[in-house]
Amino acid sequence: MWEDRDFRIRLREGAIRDFEKIMLSGSDCDIFMSMGFMSEGGREYGMYECSGFAPLSGYRVERTEDAMYILENVLIILNRSVEYLIDPTRVRITEDTVFYNKDTGQIKIAYVPLEKYETDMKKNLVRFIDVLKRGIRDGYAGYLSQAAEYIMYRDHRLREMTDKVGVLKRQIEEEKRKRAS
Repeated sequence: MWEDRDFRIRLREGAIRDFEKIMLSGSDCDIFMSMGFMSEGGREYGMYECSGFAPLSGYRVERTEDAMYILENVLIILNRSVEYLIDPTRVRITEDTVFYNKDTGQIKIAYVPLEKYETDMKKNLVRFIDVLKRGIRDGYAGYLSQAAEYIMYRDHRLREMTDKVGVLKRQIEEEKRKRAS
């Protein structure tokens, strides 16, 4: 996905709207990776400022609690994206676009717009949850499956999805306490 591991991507013409470029290149938008834009040889490129962050593809997420933390933060970012005039249904959510800072625990997204035919946010999120589930080794991956079902088969807003993930996180803690005692 990334060109030359420089966190640079070739953009389809008109993929990122002018007002989105303004938002994404400014320092006020703290939920997305800051972007720069350039044209070269008739092609448009987006470059991402990723200092201190690495894509999730560079990490092993083995604990369900960590996966739920990531998922909850992704949902919060999608919910807040409208504050920056970014349509959450257009945000690609993958292990290559979700970034993590191991020192601060902060999650950010590198905005890569989905193609028009891909803009099913529920499917986008469920695919991401499936990727998170693959690495889980603690026996609690069923909670991620519950989150995926809740997102896919119910008509909820992002805020409600975020709340459900919070409830599932508390259920994991409760189950761990019961097993420990």
